[in-house]
Amino acid sequence: MIYVSEMINRFETFMRAKYEDLAESMFLTMSDFTQLRILRSYAPKETRNGYTLFMVAGWGSVVLGWDDVLVEAIQDFDIVYVETREKGSSKLALNTKHDIDRLSSDIAEILQKLKLDKNKLILFGSSFGAVILADGFGKNKFDAALNALVAPAIQIDLPRLLRYFVPIVPHWVMNPVKPIIKRWLRKKKSENPEQLAKYIRVMNEADSRKWKKVALNFLYWKWWSVYAKVENDILLVAAEKDKMHEADITKKIGELMKNSVYVNLETNKNAHTKPIVTLLREQI
Repeated sequence: MIYVSEMINRFETFMRAKYEDLAESMFLTMSDFTQLRILRSYAPKETRNGYTLFMVAGWGSVVLGWDDVLVEAIQDFDIVYVETREKGSSKLALNTKHDIDRLSSDIAEILQKLKLDKNKLILFGSSFGAVILADGFGKNKFDAALNALVAPAIQIDLPRLLRYFVPIVPHWVMNPVKPIIKRWLRKKKSENPEQLAKYIRVMNEADSRKWKKVALNFLYWKWWSVYAKVENDILLVAAEKDKMHEADITKKIGELMKNSVYVNLETNKNAHTKPIVTLLREQI
């Protein structure tokens, strides 16, 4: 019998992001001089469907967590994968904001810089990435041929006590606290060893300074009002067995977004592998 810890070690050792070897990496400078990394790739001419999949992943997510989706989608989609401000790759400017309005403006600026045709565009946001896109939708900053929000978050998910310690302790305190968070992820928030391994890797690669700078804007409020302002057509994707993203919350968000269509992919694995790409292909 393979124990969970052994499974985690296997996935951390052998799972590498193939997409990073297939994509071009570049930094784009935002209007406040922060630099964000994007990964961009193009489908083969013979199989390209003409659409660009523009992906904004969740809080701290590493490319590895979406590797199966990206490697599957690259067959027929052009892809732009955005790493947001809390990611280790970002180069944060001094004396600037990192609130939700700034983050959704980042997306608008990237879309403008890349000159993507909104009629051939899929905006895809997961978890924290979903609320960033939702803020942009509600403020009419952008729109696309298909807007997909997957397991949208309603707040940054942390153990309750840590939520109150973050503002008052130095950022480096996060490093000795990581084992506590990993234990919480293992016991409370993981559907299977693969999902847990990805979360553990996110914690291992977390930049505590950036996490605190961005998180201070989001710790004490839930984002119901952000979703309530969205009038765009939305494909709302749930994974009802996912412990990290509760389906009841996704359903309530769907009730707020009047023009949303709810689809249940059952598991976190389905939302991070070929089934989600198949769903996007069917929708376009």
